[in-house]
Amino acid sequence: MKHLISILVFFLFFTASSIALTPSSYNVRQGDQTLPVVIDPKLQQICDKTDNPVECLITTIPFLRKKVAINPLSILDIEVEAIDIKTREALDKASKLLLSSSNSKPLTNCFNICINNYKSILESKHRILDAISLGDDKQLRVELSSNVDKIYHCEDAFEEANVESPITE
Repeated sequence: MKHLISILVFFLFFTASSIALTPSSYNVRQGDQTLPVVIDPKLQQICDKTDNPVECLITTIPFLRKKVAINPLSILDIEVEAIDIKTREALDKASKLLLSSSNSKPLTNCFNICINNYKSILESKHRILDAISLGDDKQLRVELSSNVDKIYHCEDAFEEANVESPITE
């Protein structure tokens, strides 16, 4: 999820150029799966400008709709949606693990930290979308940076408890 947010930060500084591009094929890896995909050249151009081009492709392709315009803003919207979906999945997993196991107090504290942080990330979605629609780069940076910190804070909680996080993915 932290890769998703770092990709979003890139979009604050990206401006699309109009270059004639041809589709290309990639073998995009998602977990243990390799997905051979023909990539829209505009999407490829946008993702190639990020710090994590493959992550950009992996997190964008599943959310592309047939008639969506491929430009930095539409891809930014798709990435925001991807973060929302992945955060909901992580929140659900953390909540179920907290309820279904007889966790030690340190582990319970870790899950509670993550759950609170994931809820906070979900609450920030509307502020992020508002910042995008208003062109408020400063607010967008604040929200995204805060969300990155919340993800790291969750991971750090497990690390400090000397426990491998069951929700790292």
